[in-house]
Amino acid sequence: MELMRSGFAGAPQGFLALVAGGAELGRATVVTRPSGGVVMCFFSDPSGGADRLRVLPSLPRPDLARDPARTGLGVAADLELIARVFGLNTAQIAEICGPVTRPTVYAWRDGAAPRPAKLARIHMLRRAALDWERSGFGVPGTAMTAPVIYEKSLFDLLRADPLDLAAIQFAGGRLAMEREMAARRTFADPFR
Repeated sequence: MELMRSGFAGAPQGFLALVAGGAELGRATVVTRPSGGVVMCFFSDPSGGADRLRVLPSLPRPDLARDPARTGLGVAADLELIARVFGLNTAQIAEICGPVTRPTVYAWRDGAAPRPAKLARIHMLRRAALDWERSGFGVPGTAMTAPVIYEKSLFDLLRADPLDLAAIQFAGGRLAMEREMAARRTFADPFR
């Protein structure tokens, strides 16, 4: 791709905007925060109309997307999301959150505030659950305890400290691929 024009454009304070143009690119503007946190890309319509820009969303940073002081119903909703996405019961939730006891998890669901370290752990587990759900992996079911990566199961990855979000996503992809390969397929005869 030959770059026809590039330069810097005006952006909100603390951001850097780069404007680039090319023959097959049209016009692209990349707005980024120099800390490496948020990147937004705007691309023009393939017809070349600069007035029809599409915004490609970026994933929110976990420390900016959630207020760590938010407790009560937010924590209860987070725990419910984690349990629903991964198919976990209360004892398993207690194990991946700490470990803590089941009564502690029940107290959090009733509005008690977790300690800051546990709250941060719940928020990271929430992020893992959201990533899993967005990827369309589905509830792992019996695959939760099957070895997936280096003899570690998905449940082992969820219990690990620190939580490795990339490994959890990789495990989801591997489980989805195994499920797809194990599915029985029938092929239709195209000549009938």
